[in-house]
This record gives sequence, C-alpha cells and structure tokens, in this order.
Amino acid sequence: MSPLPDDQARTELRRQVAQAAERRELERTRIETEFWQQIDRLQNSYHGAQQDIADELGIKRNQILRQTKRHRSAQDPAHD
Repeated sequence: MSPLPDDQARTELRRQVAQAAERRELERTRIETEFWQQIDRLQNSYHGAQQDIADELGIKRNQILRQTKRHRSAQDPAHD
C-alpha cells in the first residue's frame, strides 16, 4: 500500500496534473487549427470540393465555412 500523501506531495501532484492538462489543451488546439487550415486549402481544389469534404466528414458545408474562417491564418491574404 502506498503511503498517505502530505500537503507538499498533493500540491506537487496537482501542479503536474495542471501542466499535463494545459499541454493537452494546447496540442488539441494546435491540431484542430492545422486540420481546419488544411481543409480550407482543400476546399478550393475544384468546384464542389467543399460539398465532397462535408459529405466525407459527415457535416454541413456551413460548418466547414465557420471552422475554416475561425482557424484561417491571419497571414493568408488569399482569403481576405
């Protein structure tokens, strides 16, 4: 059986859990942004590509528009 924690051990554990949760959230945000930026590029592949992407993802074209707009890079002047 493991020993009972003291206040310092609990504080350190909470700090480490908070750091892990923050890293997870940052990675999740980064991956989500990369995904929608790639979808933004792909939707211009050909006429009707946005609908094909929506069908493949099982979502509405409107959602693609909202998400790509939300995650679009500010340095990408092609969409301004």
